[in-house]
Amino acid sequence: MNLLSPLFSKELQLQKVTVTTAARLHMGFVDLNGSQGRLFGSLGLALQAPITNLTIFKSEKTLIDAKNLNYVAKIVENFKNQLKISINFSIKVEENIPEHAGLGSGTQMALAIGAGINALFDLNLTTAELAAISSRGRRSGVGIGTFEQGGLVLDGGRSAHYQNNLRTPPIIARHVFPQQWPVLLILDYHNQGLSGDAELQAFEALSNADLATAQALSHRVLMQALPAIVEHDYAQFSQAIHALQLATGAYFSAAQGGHYKSAKVAAVLNYLNQQGIICAGQSSWGPTGFAIFEDEIKANAMLAQLQSQFLKSNLHFQLMQAKNTGADIDLS
Repeated sequence: MNLLSPLFSKELQLQKVTVTTAARLHMGFVDLNGSQGRLFGSLGLALQAPITNLTIFKSEKTLIDAKNLNYVAKIVENFKNQLKISINFSIKVEENIPEHAGLGSGTQMALAIGAGINALFDLNLTTAELAAISSRGRRSGVGIGTFEQGGLVLDGGRSAHYQNNLRTPPIIARHVFPQQWPVLLILDYHNQGLSGDAELQAFEALSNADLATAQALSHRVLMQALPAIVEHDYAQFSQAIHALQLATGAYFSAAQGGHYKSAKVAAVLNYLNQQGIICAGQSSWGPTGFAIFEDEIKANAMLAQLQSQFLKSNLHFQLMQAKNTGADIDLS
């Protein structure tokens, strides 16, 4: 494979597919006990930003233009080998979700590349099949669900013997997220969440959570979070997310050095809680934090307050809406 960065000639483009997908929040695991034969079960939300945007096109040679060149090349090579594609194609990554930030960048990049190849060569593969080829969704199906459908998604976890189970966690509930509830991201670009071998080792080192916690969280999600989304009941949804975050943070605290990965993000989240904003927490392994607000006026007021209060923290705040549609795939 030939790698080329920066730009290569547009004259090579014969037919192209453009894929745009966005970050997701992973709000926590519902069942880390596994006594029912399944583990994990994740609640997550598709966001409008940050995004991954790339174009794949047939070409005389296989060329790649991307900031994270080697990472993208490995994904491309894997798809070519697994799908036995001998025709050359090239890829240009215009924008990508920050890596190791808890926003699902790896899954979205792999699925975006896979979806582009799928469309370009008319392979008729499902999103779940693309995820399996790229070894995504080993524990959580949230990123796969948001790529396909957007919105608020809940997956059903996977077999407790997940190492030998290649199926991705099934999406068992999906709802349109209220557009009037803005989402604030709290980004710490000087910190990184666990990933790769470190993430795997962390899971292996942790013992199963107690059954009572899994039962309580299942009750919260089924009878509080999901109905609250349907009825647009912000207070009830906030209570459910708060409980999920408290339990998830406590479970992973030994692996990530505290309830939250970033001390700076933790300070902001604690401040938000003190101000009565409890629909907040850490996405996945972090360090990114999030807060969901009841309306745009309250969100903008709190954003201004945070920017003033944490001026010297070197944190970045980004306000947006949820994304209620899946990835955009344009064949031209």
